[in-house]
Amino acid sequence: MVHALWQQFPTINRKLNDLTQYLATTVHSGNAEIDQQVTGLLTSGGKLLRPGLFYMFAHLGPVQDEKRQQAAAAAIELLHVATLIHDDVLDDAELRHGQPTLQVRHGNKTAIYTGDFLFTSYFDEILKATDSHAEIQSANDIMRFILAGELNQLALNFDPQTTVADYLTEVEGKTARLFGFAMQFGVVISKGTSSEAKVAQQIGIALGMAYQIRDDILDYVANPSTATKPLRHDLREGVFTLPLILASQNDPDWFAQHLQDQQHLSDGAIQTITQHVIDLDGPTRAEQLAQQYTEKAQSLIATLPEPLATELGALVSQLLVRHA
Repeated sequence: MVHALWQQFPTINRKLNDLTQYLATTVHSGNAEIDQQVTGLLTSGGKLLRPGLFYMFAHLGPVQDEKRQQAAAAAIELLHVATLIHDDVLDDAELRHGQPTLQVRHGNKTAIYTGDFLFTSYFDEILKATDSHAEIQSANDIMRFILAGELNQLALNFDPQTTVADYLTEVEGKTARLFGFAMQFGVVISKGTSSEAKVAQQIGIALGMAYQIRDDILDYVANPSTATKPLRHDLREGVFTLPLILASQNDPDWFAQHLQDQQHLSDGAIQTITQHVIDLDGPTRAEQLAQQYTEKAQSLIATLPEPLATELGALVSQLLVRHA
């Protein structure tokens, strides 16, 4: 069952339902148990947000080849899930979509190799989607960009000198660029114009930036009893996100002192730091930047033809109202 988010768009909803069935056929590592668990990740629990956005923009061009579009949409989701598997290893996460993660069940080595295997599956689907060297190169470039973003995050872990610019560069690499690629690739696969592809990419990057910033805000302000993921996990892992970075600008000495033993923060220390971030308006100031990216996305969406402008505008409004 595709996420309820897509029910308002019947055509996209149908394509995502078909995609879910197709994704169940794409993973063949030779290990039946691993394949079953990865297929579960690919076909249940997620919003299929990036493939859905791909399909929305694939309506723009004159060439409507459903098989090529499905392969491209599958590739985008395979790439996304591969990065999630690696993230779960790095974060020592116990659950993904409510189920025990691969490394909990099989260990870090198996999980890492599984993520690597999905990268090869990603390129299998890209090769089904296009025989254009330029488009294949573009698919390779986005994977490189995402991995560079993940490396940048690792380099910044436990670094109290992390700046807003550092944070934004890292978020663009690990999150926003894939949004941009998904929407741009929809135009490219359907043979839309280069100007349409450029606007699609710009909207996707702005949307991805706002989406990730608001997700990081929720980590500080969400109600633990209703949150859909563990809170303060980034802080425990030394990932200093925008609310903390902005708050620390107003009281750098305090944060320097309280983060000096950052790799062994107690629950009490986490709570104290979180409250100080809130008291110094870190989440509020981060929301102001998220709103700037939202407004940029909305202004670009307004230039799109109908009905895409109205449909995408409605979807973006829903996505960027993240509930605590």
